[in-house]
Amino acid sequence: MRLPHATRAAATLLLLCITLPLHAAGYRLAVPPFLPQDEMRAQYARMAEYLAESVGQPIELITYKSYLSYSAEVRQGGRFDLVFDSAPMVDHLAQRQGFTVLAKVQGVISQSLVTNADTLVLDPQELIGKPVATIPSPSLSGLTLFQLFSNPLRQPDFKYADNARDAVDMLRQGKVDAALIPTPIAIGYPELNIVTTTEQVPHLALSSGPGISPELRERLRQAVLAAQSSPKGRLMLETLRTTSFEPTSNAHYKGYADLLKGTYGY
Repeated sequence: MRLPHATRAAATLLLLCITLPLHAAGYRLAVPPFLPQDEMRAQYARMAEYLAESVGQPIELITYKSYLSYSAEVRQGGRFDLVFDSAPMVDHLAQRQGFTVLAKVQGVISQSLVTNADTLVLDPQELIGKPVATIPSPSLSGLTLFQLFSNPLRQPDFKYADNARDAVDMLRQGKVDAALIPTPIAIGYPELNIVTTTEQVPHLALSSGPGISPELRERLRQAVLAAQSSPKGRLMLETLRTTSFEPTSNAHYKGYADLLKGTYGY
């Protein structure tokens, strides 16, 4: 039986809707709230723009007001195709959601426990029972603070901030006695005392989700690894405060998801 022209057209349109790639309109890059959202958008927009121009595909930057909203979206499977995050989440996404680690920021990263200049703390244990600010899990800062104080009966009074800048503001305003923040951010506040710096872990990495084809994945990988070779790439690296990305793999981050054990939803 021959279908009427209008019916055939509708059927063709339906077939196109079914067979067109899910991401025909572009891809989404998620970055958790290391910093206030406005600062995140300004800083990481250049990363999204550089990647988009390098591979010829639209890439939308997604930022979050708090780690709670970011974490909730990760647990629900996310609405993103690319993620730029720290070691525990990189490993979690690789193990649980089929992500592939493309490249990492050169070097390693640590966390620093800081106090105001007029507060003398020589040992983290002196802060037991006292207010200490950090970013909630699954941020690396929050996870590391629980490592520093693993005994639930001997812990500080944790006070949570939306991002590292807010944690420093709480410290400056006298709302807390100390704050645990990423060391690269702590270095930007020379007036603060660094009580201790934690063990180093692999630096932030860019990962791609299973919805990205192997061909596009390789183009994205090559784009970030060659960023220092172009003016726009160097501008992106400058905003990320690094000189280059370096090759890596899922295996390089394997085991860091263990830091998430005991965290809600993981």
